[in-house]
Amino acid sequence: MPPLPCIAFDKVCKKFEGIAALRNVTFDVLPGEIHAVVGENGAGKSTLMKLLAGVHQPDSGELRMRGQSVRLDSPSRAQDHGISVVFQELSLFPHRSVAANLFIHRELASSWGWLDVAAMRSEATRALTDLQADIDPDARVDSLTLAERQLVEIARALQQRSRVIILDEPNSALNEAESQRLFAILRTLRSEGVTALYVSHRLEEVFDLADRISVLRDGEFQGTFETSRTTIPAIIQAMVGGPLDQAFPPRLGRLAPEPVVLEIQDLIQGPELGPISFTARRGEILAFAGLEGSGVDELFRALFALDGPARGELSLQGRRLRQRTPGEAMRNGWALVPESRREQGLMTEKSLSANITLTILERLRNALGLMSGRRVDDSASDAIREFGIVADSVEQSVGTLSGGNQQKALLAKWLSTKPGVLLLNDPTRGVDVGAKREIYALCRRLAAQGMTILVASSETDELLGLADRILVLAKGRIRNEFQAGEATKSVLLRAMIHGGLMLPESPIDG
Repeated sequence: MPPLPCIAFDKVCKKFEGIAALRNVTFDVLPGEIHAVVGENGAGKSTLMKLLAGVHQPDSGELRMRGQSVRLDSPSRAQDHGISVVFQELSLFPHRSVAANLFIHRELASSWGWLDVAAMRSEATRALTDLQADIDPDARVDSLTLAERQLVEIARALQQRSRVIILDEPNSALNEAESQRLFAILRTLRSEGVTALYVSHRLEEVFDLADRISVLRDGEFQGTFETSRTTIPAIIQAMVGGPLDQAFPPRLGRLAPEPVVLEIQDLIQGPELGPISFTARRGEILAFAGLEGSGVDELFRALFALDGPARGELSLQGRRLRQRTPGEAMRNGWALVPESRREQGLMTEKSLSANITLTILERLRNALGLMSGRRVDDSASDAIREFGIVADSVEQSVGTLSGGNQQKALLAKWLSTKPGVLLLNDPTRGVDVGAKREIYALCRRLAAQGMTILVASSETDELLGLADRILVLAKGRIRNEFQAGEATKSVLLRAMIHGGLMLPESPIDG
C-alpha cells in the first residue's frame, strides 16, 4: 500500500485582482522525499509555496496534510503544522543580530523567565556550524553579505526541526561549495523522514537532488516526473510548452583580436582586495570566478567606486580615469547591475517607468529644463519593447513583476546609459531558463556591438557557457586564467576551491 501523502494539493485555484495565478493544481508530495517544483517565472511556483506557508489562502480547492484537510490561514498556523519556509526574497530583520533572527517569535527563556541570550547564541552557533557557515551569531544581519544572509535564513528554517521544509530558490546567492553543503544537509534530513519542497531554476541541481519533479506552466499543473525516469529536455519542454534552444548563443567568430580598451593596474580596496591587474578587450565577455570571500564582489564594488575611491590605475580607451563615486563611474561610461535586484537595484514600490528612467532623467527634460512626463513614459515604453518586459503598463509597480521581468527592468535601467563597460554581478539570479536564454543572447548582442562586459556568477555553468575568458580570484587576488573552452566545470571548481592552485584532473573530469 503506497504511503499516505505528506501534502496534497487538490484542484487548488488562486487569483490576484481577477488574474489567475493557479488553476486547478493537483499533485501530492510523499513523506521523506525531496520534491522539486519547477516552471518559468510567473508559472505560479512561489504562489503555491506561499499557500502552503500560510501567506496566501486558496480561493478554491483543498490542501491536505497526512490525509486531513487543513486551513493554513497564517504563517503561524503553518508553523503549527510543522512547516518552515526559506523564501527567495529574504525575510530577516537587518538591524538585529544573527542569533536574534534565528529565534524570532521562538525566544528561549531561563528558569527565571528572562531571555536566555547565552542559550540562543549557543543554539545559533550550532545551527550555523551545521551549515559550515563561518558567521558570528552576534553580528548584525545588515553587516553580512547577501550569501551570508541566505545561509542565516536557511539555518533558521533548519533549526526549527520542522517536518516539512519549503525552500524557494534557497541557494540563488550561494556558490557551488555552499550549495553542496546545503544539499548534503537536505539529504540527511530526507533520511530522517523530513519532507522538502524545493523550488529552483537550476535544473542540473534539481536532477542531482530531487526524488520527483512537479512542473507548473502559466499557473497550471503539467505533471509529476520521477527524476530517475526523465530528462532535462523533457522537463524544459513541460515548462515552456516546447523544446528550448541551446542555452548559450554561439560565441562571436573574430578574424583578429579586438583592441584592449580596459586596463586595470594594481587595484587595491581595503584588506580584502588586491593588488589586482588585468585587461579587457573591446567586445569581450570577461568572467570572474571565486568562492564567497574571494574578492569578486569587492572587485565589482571597487570598479564602480561603491565604497569610495580605490587605489591603483584605471584606464578606459587610453584615458586615465578617476572614479571616486558611482556618479563619476557612470559619467566615465560604466554601469553596474548588482547581485540583489530588490535590495540594491530596483525601487520595488515604484513604477516601471520610474525605475527604468532613473539613470537618464537629465536627458528627459524639456526645453524649459522641466521633467517631461511624456518623454519619461515614451523612454520606458521603448525599453519595455526592446527588452521584452511583460507588464500591463509603464505604471505597473516593479514589485508585482516576475523575477525575470524585474531583472530585465534592471538591465534596461542601466543599459539606457549607453555604457562602454557593463558590470554584471549574478545577472540571472532567480531567473527562469527562458529569461536566462534572453539575457545570454542580450550579452552576446551587446558584445558584438563593442561593449566590454565583466560578469560574475554563482553558477559555474554560466561562467563556462558565456565568457570569452575567465579569471579565478582567491584571497583578493587573481590566481588563474582560462580561455573559452579550456576549462571543464570540475577544473574550474577545483581552481576556485583551492585558491587557483591547479591540481591534477581526476578521472571523472570531462
